[in-house]
Amino acid sequence: MDWQFMRSMTANEFRQAIALLGMSQAAASRYLGLSERQVARMVHAEADVPVPVALLLNSLLAHKERPDVPSWVPGAY
Repeated sequence: MDWQFMRSMTANEFRQAIALLGMSQAAASRYLGLSERQVARMVHAEADVPVPVALLLNSLLAHKERPDVPSWVPGAY
């Protein structure tokens, strides 16, 4: 199936995706523009993975792209 149609992602698939992309949960939160708590909730299946997040991660994996994750800057968030 083409990555454009993969609009849902389970918690396990989310964990695998961020691991395959070489991101920690903290890095994933910075890259996706989400709080660390939101990412943790998705990892532990306490919240659904939003469709845009699933599409973005699936696209990165399909195109073998590595995300350019910004470093943490105190007071930036």
